Amino acid sequence: MRFRTITAPTMEAAMAELRATLGPGAIILSSECARDGKVSLRAAVERAPTQDGMESAPQQETQTRFANDDYEDAVSAIENALDFHRAPQAINTMLLQTVATMTADDPVQALAAAFDTRYGFASIPHAPERPILLIGPAGAGKTITAAKLAARSVLAGYETILITTDLVRTGGAEQLAAYAETMNVPLYRAASGPELTALMESHRNKTTCIIDTTGTSPYNLNELKLLRKFVMAVDCDPVLVLPAGGDAVEACEIVNIFSGLGARGMIVTKLDATRRLGSILGALEAAAMTLHHVSITPFVANGLAPITPAGLARLLLEDPVEHESFSQLEQAAQ
Repeated sequence: MRFRTITAPTMEAAMAELRATLGPGAIILSSECARDGKVSLRAAVERAPTQDGMESAPQQETQTRFANDDYEDAVSAIENALDFHRAPQAINTMLLQTVATMTADDPVQALAAAFDTRYGFASIPHAPERPILLIGPAGAGKTITAAKLAARSVLAGYETILITTDLVRTGGAEQLAAYAETMNVPLYRAASGPELTALMESHRNKTTCIIDTTGTSPYNLNELKLLRKFVMAVDCDPVLVLPAGGDAVEACEIVNIFSGLGARGMIVTKLDATRRLGSILGALEAAAMTLHHVSITPFVANGLAPITPAGLARLLLEDPVEHESFSQLEQAAQ
């Protein structure tokens, strides 16, 4: 196994250099963002890339597996699913190459193993050690996601507070206030980075803190600078909230931009309102982000489902019209 540490000015540049030097089979072991904004990736690859940069599977082993009818059917099912979900062709190719190194004949198991190799999955704890600061584009569902995370914590028996910096959008703070009142959770407002810092200083003893922010255009420099002030104001974990169903290439761009603000994990929303999930694969491939949860219902209670490699594989491989209820969709995600 070969190891390599790559440092670049941005996550996008680091990922590009990683793929150019180690190929698409590289496994990201860790990622760090320094205070000067530079990104460092620690990665490993089992086999050296070929001259064209693509990882080559052992020829004899691949031929043996493709002689197995079950394996051929599994690969065909995965390829058809990736085409249906409109994942970028380059990602489809890399995933199919990874699947070719797996031994499972069941398509869910094979695709899940490929996801487990390439991407990170981990639920946010009910009582995270550091505040969770939700960031993302307007309309992604950050406010309802903040309420859902707070509800998880409250139902698990932890003391919880909500903070909103969304004081510009009409009705933004009021919407979260309504959720907070229903859950009997205190809601505080912070109009600036210093106000957010002061709030956190006065609530250090709280077990769980969820911070909602104003929707930020990834293509508006002024909005990004304002968001960065809130991110830098507290020792927090920025989490990207990304809606499913969008263009996969644009999802890559959005993830790269918000990862530059410190986001190392994401929550994908609106799975109940879309059929094609290729944007999720685009987002995961764009940066070394952990997929924490998916939102499978507009309701606050039990509104976030933990997501596993097998769960994502099932969501991609199963016919979405077969999910007749939120509970079935939630079970598929696990």
